Amino acid sequence: MKLALIVTLGLLATPVLAQTTDEDARANALITPMLQELAPGYHGQVLAACVVAHATSDEKTTMANAAGPSTEIGAIVTAVLNRPETVGCVEATLKQ
Repeated sequence: MKLALIVTLGLLATPVLAQTTDEDARANALITPMLQELAPGYHGQVLAACVVAHATSDEKTTMANAAGPSTEIGAIVTAVLNRPETVGCVEATLKQ
């Protein structure tokens, strides 16, 4: 049962994660734990994937090269989460 759930959740996030670069992966790895504290489990993963997908190249670079969570990273994540296209990404992914 757990495997089926994991596979299903992975498939749901596939559209958002389809074009992942190394920089995207590093940014995602940094912010996913932060967002999972706010929205545990799959929801935190969706938030992180949508933030990375809709961040500017400068924002992605900052997140990808950060040594760890910080006030600056939190501000970037908050700014990206407040964008309509990011909200739409989260809503669309969670509806799948």
